[in-house]
Amino acid sequence: MGKPEDDARKALLERAQALLSTDASPAAKKNIKSNLESLAATLLLEWLVGDKRFESQSQQTEYWLSRFYDGVFVDEQPDATRIYERFGVNLPRAGYLARLLRARRAAQWRQAARAELKTQLERYKDRAAEAKKEGQGHVTEFDVSLSPGAADEMRVVYDRLAAFVAERERPKPPKAKPSFGNSRWLGVPAETLLSILEALKTGDGT
Repeated sequence: MGKPEDDARKALLERAQALLSTDASPAAKKNIKSNLESLAATLLLEWLVGDKRFESQSQQTEYWLSRFYDGVFVDEQPDATRIYERFGVNLPRAGYLARLLRARRAAQWRQAARAELKTQLERYKDRAAEAKKEGQGHVTEFDVSLSPGAADEMRVVYDRLAAFVAERERPKPPKAKPSFGNSRWLGVPAETLLSILEALKTGDGT
């Protein structure tokens, strides 16, 4: 039978893992399971010995969140709703922290945004290919939900594709739809979806 303090620590770890797993990818959930305990210990020890002790709670929170995104949520960019749900930060402050983290690690988050975009579009790849095969590629649309960063990356990739294609051959642009919260909903025509995926695969959208 374990000691009471061991049982308490195990219970805390399980609660933390459950919170951090909210809306996390399979890869992130794997990181949570394998890295959380050591990361939490490192962060506390850094604070304890004064290596990473900041003047304000805001700076401390930003640093700790950045470490979680560097070591756990490596395939996503900071998002206000997820920070709110996982870390219990109030939503306005979560939005501020998400913007701050994205701005300070722009290149890294762009990679994460592109990975998110690719993952989301691939969910519809087979159906889009079928629609194109049936001659409905320019008509059939798929409603895709993206983070603001991933939506921006979609626009960048599409604009680059459109710039090198004759107007009559240009795929229809994604269409913005009413959105709620921090998600961006777009209607993406099947042929456009396939073109964007191909550009992401070959690097033509960079």
